[in-house]
Amino acid sequence: MARTSEYLQRAADRVMIQDLLARYAWEVDHGDPKDWAALFTEDGVFEIPAVKVKAEGRAELAEFAADLQRAIPNVHHVQTNFVIELDGDRAWGRCELNEFMARPEAVYPNLQGWYEDDYLYRGGHWRIAHRRVFTAEPKSTVTGKVGEHFQPFHEICKTKWRKA
Repeated sequence: MARTSEYLQRAADRVMIQDLLARYAWEVDHGDPKDWAALFTEDGVFEIPAVKVKAEGRAELAEFAADLQRAIPNVHHVQTNFVIELDGDRAWGRCELNEFMARPEAVYPNLQGWYEDDYLYRGGHWRIAHRRVFTAEPKSTVTGKVGEHFQPFHEICKTKWRKA
């Protein structure tokens, strides 16, 4: 493909989506839950299909992020191997997820999986329309030391975020 304006625009869109995802990880790990929610469209969705957990709309997304930060402090998301497909103002993608949890006694590699995403370009910015998270080994956050540390999060999900 020649380096036409279309080629350069597609490259810029991919870079901006990767920047969006970097901000996603930073905000959920260290930032304000409202700033994390603002990375989604107004009616954006975060979903964990395996356990039927879903937060919809920016108000719920901010509340979900606040619950996550309270229940599992010092979690760090690392996203890699981005695959992004573009179609005008819409895009979809996948990326690897590795999550680490820092505790006084150790840093735990607590989760390995991937995200599947839908993105929309609105108001001069790419936003997440729908993010689904999948884990390679679903039991990794319910057993051992990691399971102990994740217990408060699992309880919140069961009582508050589980939707059929």
